[in-house]
Amino acid sequence: MICVVDAGSGNLRSLCNGLRRSGFEPAVAQLPPRETPRVIILPGVGAFGHASRELEARGWFGAIPGFLESGAHIVGICLGMQLLFQGSEESPGERGLGVIRGAVRRLDGERGKVPHIGWARIRFEAGVASRLPWAYFVHSYAAVPDDPAVVEAWAERGGGEFPAVVRAGRAVGVQFHPEKSQGPGLDYLAGLVGGGS
Repeated sequence: MICVVDAGSGNLRSLCNGLRRSGFEPAVAQLPPRETPRVIILPGVGAFGHASRELEARGWFGAIPGFLESGAHIVGICLGMQLLFQGSEESPGERGLGVIRGAVRRLDGERGKVPHIGWARIRFEAGVASRLPWAYFVHSYAAVPDDPAVVEAWAERGGGEFPAVVRAGRAVGVQFHPEKSQGPGLDYLAGLVGGGS
């Protein structure tokens, strides 16, 4: 089962449509299912604190660690990626899932407009194969992992870079919107969901 988490802060329609175009049949869930999903997709648009409180109120904070231990994979998209971390400057005192150690920081306003909206070039680390040269972003914050080795790809912005893809064990997060990144983005998402990326 591919479970798309509905915590009241996601663009679920375009994401689910993109998954269906790639041959998957996602199930949208407000509450954690009884059985362990094969893949949990955590989308998100909006504020870190609101999404964190909704996930906790709906039981996802308690369920996701157990699902990961039982073999599930989790894919965080945009705010969903940020929620994989321990916390965010956007909402001090609100906790993230803590699946990946580190925090989320506001983008540097000297390197470009905030929020960062539009296409950016993706640079994957050596040894990570991908056919995703560009991706579409909408965000004001970016993850800063404690361990830089979890970063699989970087995005260019104003002469600098920020993490575009992070991976730790069975958890992967993408700061961009693959469902809005045209064919290569949908192919990349299909690889994540199907286990090929």
